[in-house]
Amino acid sequence: MADVAQTADDRPPQGPVKLARQLVIDTAAAMAASLGVAPFITIVDRAIIENASGARPLGRGLKELSVAFLQHPLRFVSKREFHLIFGLYTATYVAANAVDSVCEYVETDNQMPKFIGTTAVNMSLCIAKDRAFARMFGVIAPAAFPLSSIGLFAVRDSMTCAASFNAPKVLAKQIEDNGLMDKSGAGTFAQIFCPAAVQLLSTPLHLLGLDLYNNKGHAMAKRVGFVQREYVKSVLARVGRIGPAFGIGGVGNNYFRTSLRAKLE
Repeated sequence: MADVAQTADDRPPQGPVKLARQLVIDTAAAMAASLGVAPFITIVDRAIIENASGARPLGRGLKELSVAFLQHPLRFVSKREFHLIFGLYTATYVAANAVDSVCEYVETDNQMPKFIGTTAVNMSLCIAKDRAFARMFGVIAPAAFPLSSIGLFAVRDSMTCAASFNAPKVLAKQIEDNGLMDKSGAGTFAQIFCPAAVQLLSTPLHLLGLDLYNNKGHAMAKRVGFVQREYVKSVLARVGRIGPAFGIGGVGNNYFRTSLRAKLE
């Protein structure tokens, strides 16, 4: 009996100690996932902002910024725009992971807390990031951001968070239940598909919010024309951006979190 009995030191950590360790893992996984996708997102976000303001065409911006990153990666990651993106997505992943861990600890459903938590963090930081980018890379003198732009960005980010952290679980279950994919494949597909698909709806909100800042006083017909003109290429750019941000980044975050938690246990 003495050979099989566990001492207090041999037992896995329980209660608050285990939760604290899981939260450390949640943060480490979030930082690793964010580091992997932040350079690409920084390039796309800056290129979209510059295109919307007329500072530089989208295609040229994507090309020149990508070349700058490949030629001088350390210089690139030392810039403020990279720090803003890295901090934004680290905080968003941490929020999602922490809500999961706390809900698991108290044995309650995580769907609504996860939506509220990730939306609150992502929306507030993303709006702050967009304001900073518009001022840093626009062609007009820095000015106060209109409340209408902030409202549009808030709706945009709520849609993105729901499609990134809530919808994939529902879609993956439907795919698995219908026998279309196994559990792992369904989860990966849903995690990449949902955030990308919602860009069809959220991109007009993004473009209109930027136009309200860049071109104060324009008639609504002119704004609609701008959104229509920039819609297709902006959707493609944002789908390409959101794929790494919440698709590949989300898969990476889940992978790092699961792997590290397995080692903890």
